[in-house]
Amino acid sequence: MKIKTGLLISLIILVTFVTGFYTNQFFTSRNSELISPFVSLQENTSFPLLTYSIPNLRTKEYIPSKIKLEKLISEEELYASYIFSYTTLGKKMTGQINIPDKITASPIQKHSAIIMIRGYVPEEIYKTGVGTQSASAVFANNGYITIALDFFGFGESDPEPTDTWQARFEKPIIIIELLKSLELNGIPTAIVETKEKPTNLSSNLKIDNVGIWAHSNGGQIALTTLEILDESIPTTLWAPVTVSFPYSILYFSDELEDEGKEQREWIAMFEEKYDVFDFSLTQHLDLLQGPIQIQHGDADDAALIYWSEEFAKKIEHENSRRTEFQENYDSIATDSAKTSINNSIIDLTFHKYKNTNHNMVPNWNTVIARDLQFFNKYL
Repeated sequence: MKIKTGLLISLIILVTFVTGFYTNQFFTSRNSELISPFVSLQENTSFPLLTYSIPNLRTKEYIPSKIKLEKLISEEELYASYIFSYTTLGKKMTGQINIPDKITASPIQKHSAIIMIRGYVPEEIYKTGVGTQSASAVFANNGYITIALDFFGFGESDPEPTDTWQARFEKPIIIIELLKSLELNGIPTAIVETKEKPTNLSSNLKIDNVGIWAHSNGGQIALTTLEILDESIPTTLWAPVTVSFPYSILYFSDELEDEGKEQREWIAMFEEKYDVFDFSLTQHLDLLQGPIQIQHGDADDAALIYWSEEFAKKIEHENSRRTEFQENYDSIATDSAKTSINNSIIDLTFHKYKNTNHNMVPNWNTVIARDLQFFNKYL
């Protein structure tokens, strides 16, 4: 009986190993799907992705780098566009930066930049600026420096990690290290003195204020970034993905050839090993600060307006919790202690648009005008 039991256990282990190996090979060969969130049998670490949990990313050391202007893309009437690069996670990241002509290196001029975070774009049709260039042009024409990332595997950036879980979870790190690079090093002044004959000045252009614009899946990247930093950065979101993880992945899985069957299996395995709340932005709203603006159309079939409506309700609930806490705290706290939490309410503005799609058509002009008003107010 013991021999049969031992053989049975050995057989189960063998089948499990073979199945896991070939399933992992299947996912690795398909970039559109998730691969195993677990290390190989030879590794000792059982929870490698905990590095990317929101609590752990809050204590991570972020490394700024110098921002380099690689080449001129185009010269528009009121601004110039360049390919830029910086180092993040030890690799090269590229993107597009727009510099308004009226920007100077004067120490008395204040400079505001808007980081543009795009949503999903198929690699085969992507080129630098896709997903952000129209909105960036409006902001640049109105005096804002705009900075749009390619992300790894796109543009002239280094390749994306083969582990698609890692590729997803590390995007807030990329944004934060860009913010730290802007804060510490600014932008090379050589590109803004004159477009025809750049001068080699020693100092960099200091960025005084930074905002964030994000679309679609870029919305969840932006919100996660804000939670990790626990800072107030004026942020405006178009049709954002604001639902919990991993539903944010599962919603789109029916578009896969197998209608998400394998993806659901891997997510089930992920949930066995990890607490998904550690990776879900909706579970860390207590870290969120405003001002935030959301704009969403009711004809959006890529990111449902219902998501934004539910998210707004969650923010309202969070604000109520903070208000109740503040009222209770005020009754016993000193005046100096009260000051530290007086501005803690999340300032959320939510605009809905009828018969408007994922790209804000036909209300694009109204939407971008509201974004401009938003940044003019807060930057």
